[in-house]
Amino acid sequence: MYRDLLLLTSLFSFTLAQSGAAPYAPVYTTCPSTLKIRSAKDVPGLSDEESSWRVQRAKQMIPNLEEYLKLANISDFNVTNYINKLKTDDVPIVGLSVSGGGTQSGLGGLGVWQAFDARSAIAKAARTGGLTQLFSYITGLSGGGTVTVSLLAANNFTTTDGVKKASNFSLDYASGPDGNQTAFFTSIFENLDAKDESSFPVSVADTFGQFWGTWLPEDKVYSNYSDITSKNTAFSLGDAPMPIVCFAEVIPGKSPEIGKLMYPGFNKSTRFNLTAYEVTPFEFGSWVGGRVQAFIQTKFLGTSMTEGIPQNKSECVQGFDKLTLMQGTTANAFTAWFIDSFYGIPVFAKRWLEKRQQVNPDINDVPVPRDQYDSPLVQLVNETAMYFDLTFNESLWATYPNPFEDYNEDMKGVSELLLVDGSLTLESNPLRPLIIPERKLDLIILYEASSDAHNSWVNGTNLINTALTASQGNIPFPKIPDVNTIVAQNLSFQPTFFGCNASSSVPLLLWLPNAPWTGYTNYS
Repeated sequence: MYRDLLLLTSLFSFTLAQSGAAPYAPVYTTCPSTLKIRSAKDVPGLSDEESSWRVQRAKQMIPNLEEYLKLANISDFNVTNYINKLKTDDVPIVGLSVSGGGTQSGLGGLGVWQAFDARSAIAKAARTGGLTQLFSYITGLSGGGTVTVSLLAANNFTTTDGVKKASNFSLDYASGPDGNQTAFFTSIFENLDAKDESSFPVSVADTFGQFWGTWLPEDKVYSNYSDITSKNTAFSLGDAPMPIVCFAEVIPGKSPEIGKLMYPGFNKSTRFNLTAYEVTPFEFGSWVGGRVQAFIQTKFLGTSMTEGIPQNKSECVQGFDKLTLMQGTTANAFTAWFIDSFYGIPVFAKRWLEKRQQVNPDINDVPVPRDQYDSPLVQLVNETAMYFDLTFNESLWATYPNPFEDYNEDMKGVSELLLVDGSLTLESNPLRPLIIPERKLDLIILYEASSDAHNSWVNGTNLINTALTASQGNIPFPKIPDVNTIVAQNLSFQPTFFGCNASSSVPLLLWLPNAPWTGYTNYS
C-alpha cells in the first residue's frame, strides 16, 4: 500500500521547496553571543531558564495544593496552618511519567491525566482531582511521548476531553487528517525534500513523526518543541508542568546488532554507560552516564557546534526541533520491530537472549527477508531511503547534527547523533529526568503500559531495570522487589507505593501498572 503511494509522490514536483514555502525545513540565523553547551555539572545544576520557571510554577502550586488538600480531607490535618507556613522553596515537586507501549500507553496516560484533574467532575467526586494541577513535570517516551506528552503540550495542557475534541483519534494517522493518503504522502515528502535541500539529515523518523502529526491541532503541525515556552502559554505562565520527551541512541561500531540492525543494548554491566537523552522546551541533552553530560538550548538544536561553541556564529539553526520530529524520534522503534519480524526475536523486555546467536552476523547490510517486502514498515523505510539516496540502515535512525561534537573525548569527531525509542534499552519508563537529584522530586507517579509479561501486560521488569540503572549511577531510587514477588503479591494489578521508608533523598514512587481494571487495554 505505502509503496504505490510513495512512488506516486515521485510524479509530483516539490512545489513547496521550490517556492520557498517550506514550513518543515529549519532556517539559519545569527547566533546569540551567549550560545554555548552547558555542562550538566554546573552549579546549581538546572539551567537558569528552568530555575526561573520553577519559581513561577511554585507560586501557582500553593493555591493548587491548598485546594487539593481540602478535597482530600485528611483526618487531623490542618490545611490552613500548613499552607500559611509553606514557602515556594518548600512546595512538593511532583512528576508524572508515562511509559512506552504504543497507543495503549499514550491513551492510558491521558486517562491518568483526567483521573487526577481538578477540572474533571468525576475526579473531584473521587477526591483524586487536583493532583494533575500539582505536576511540575510530565515525562514520556515512545507512546507516552508521542501521544500523552506531545498532545497535552500541543493543546496547551487542556483537559483530556479537550484533547479528544482537538484530536480525532478515529483517524488513521497513516492516512492524514483528510483521509487522502496520496495528498498526505506528497505533503510529507515535500517537507522532507525541503529539509534535505537545506542540507539537514532526513530519515524515517521525519516521515513517521508526521504520521503522529495527524492528531495535532492544525496550527501545531509545524510547531517547534521550543515554542512551548512562548509568551502566555500555560507552561510559560507556570500553570502547567514541564513536558519532557526521552530518547536513546545507537553508536555505529559500538552498539550491539542483529542482522546489521543496531539497538542500544542493555547488558547489566554497561547499562549506565548508555546515554539517556531528554528534550525539554528549554534544553536538549543528558544528565549523567553515557557519552555526554551536557545540554544545548532546544531552539538551537541542529546547529553545528564544536568544543561547545558554534562552528560559525552567523549560521545558527532554528526550527530543527519540530514537535513531529520529537514524536517520530521517541517512537522510532523500527529496528526493534524489524528484529522481531525478521528473526522472531523481541528486543523489548522479553526473553530473547537465547535466540540472538542464531542470526548470521557476517553480513554487510540489512538483509530484508522476501516475505517482509510488502510490510508497510519496510516499505516506509525503503522508500524514504531510496528517495533521499540513503541505505536502508541510514534511514532507520532519527539523525540529529551532534551539538556535542568534540565536546569531550567520547564525542571527538562525532558529527551526528542516531536516536531511537528509549524503550530499546529495556527501560520503557522515562524516569531518568525525574530521579536526577538536581530536580529534587518528592513524588513520582508512574503509569506503565509496557509489554514485559504475557499478552502485553506488565510484570515489573522495566521498573526493576531502572532501579538497577539508578544503583549503578548512584542515583537515589526506591528499592523494587523482583518479578516473582511483584507477580506473587499481585502488585502488577494494583497501584503500589515504593520508597515509603526510604531516606528523604529518595523520591516516593506511585506505580500504576496497566491492568484490566475496567477493560482490556493491553493492545495498541
